[in-house]
Amino acid sequence: MKNLIFFMLFVLPIFAFAQHLNQKATDPKKNNEMLVGNCNREGFVGLNCNFDSTFRAEYAVYHADETTLKKLHHKMKGIKVIVVMATWCGDSKDRVPRFYKVMDQINFNYKKLILISVDRSKKAPGTVVETLNIEKVPTFIFYRKNIEIGRIIEVPVDLFEKDMLKILSK
Repeated sequence: MKNLIFFMLFVLPIFAFAQHLNQKATDPKKNNEMLVGNCNREGFVGLNCNFDSTFRAEYAVYHADETTLKKLHHKMKGIKVIVVMATWCGDSKDRVPRFYKVMDQINFNYKKLILISVDRSKKAPGTVVETLNIEKVPTFIFYRKNIEIGRIIEVPVDLFEKDMLKILSK
């Protein structure tokens, strides 16, 4: 069973990435572009929903706690992450850049990250999002040995990196 879950969460999406990365759709509420499906940071560039400029601004102003980053760096071995976000979502515009800032500062291997952007109904056809029980975005799910060890849902309790450290210290 563990192998099947691993395959569904981390092997199968690799094939989907190659074919359907950074797909755009029109947000029916705001009538602007949004990403739907498997994506990466490069997909944010040029979206007419203001996600890219907000991403760059939020990334620039976020200052992670250095002491926590050092501890976190040592805990990341063998960790895989799934991020479910939405380019139309204000919380995603705030939290996803902070996540990337932390991950960049600890030299995270992005081959161990699956980034899924959902539509307003929190769906992303062709992805594993339907199996993840997502209620709010963004949701950051952490895995060790292909077993979920914790989530940050929408807003961290403390600083992003401190919440991650708590999860990875389990």
